[in-house]
Amino acid sequence: MLLKGCLHTHTTCSDGTMTPQQVADAYQAKGYDFIAFTDHDYLLKSDSIERYRSVKSDIVILTGIELTVFIKGYVHVSRIYGNEEQLHVLNHLGEYDLAMEQVLDRIACAAAMFPLDAVEITSKGFRDRRYEIPEIRYPKIASDDSHALVGIGRAWIELDARRDKDAILREIKRGNFWNCYLGQREMTGGIKQI
Repeated sequence: MLLKGCLHTHTTCSDGTMTPQQVADAYQAKGYDFIAFTDHDYLLKSDSIERYRSVKSDIVILTGIELTVFIKGYVHVSRIYGNEEQLHVLNHLGEYDLAMEQVLDRIACAAAMFPLDAVEITSKGFRDRRYEIPEIRYPKIASDDSHALVGIGRAWIELDARRDKDAILREIKRGNFWNCYLGQREMTGGIKQI
């Protein structure tokens, strides 16, 4: 089954402007099949887990946290939970204002600290082709990093999997997904209009 999803969203559980329910509703209205709540660790409200669990939606809701990791400065790593699987994504490479050599170094350092599964190559949902290079050996994920309604629906992934948290995370770890951008789908060998 072809599924559409976003692995990086923020809610009022940290610095987002929409409640978890509003975020789920907005993504569902745009045809998404799954999302991950990844609110910031240092801003996380104490009742966030209860608020995530209270969401009523037809889409698959993954929960996680965006960790602030101090590596020669800082980077953000999302830890996303399935039922048994976990996914670790080094987020928004373009937002650290680093030279490519430094980016590659931060990726290596993050991989030494976490079982890194993927890197996010978008910035606030906008494509950044600088990171679509073979030197970055991890699967490259497109995501919104939405904090408000205006940020929802710019970039996502599509994959063929069961509507199951662990099945979705396993396919992402294997790199079995397509990056999609508003009006485009990244395919092997190019971009396909959608």
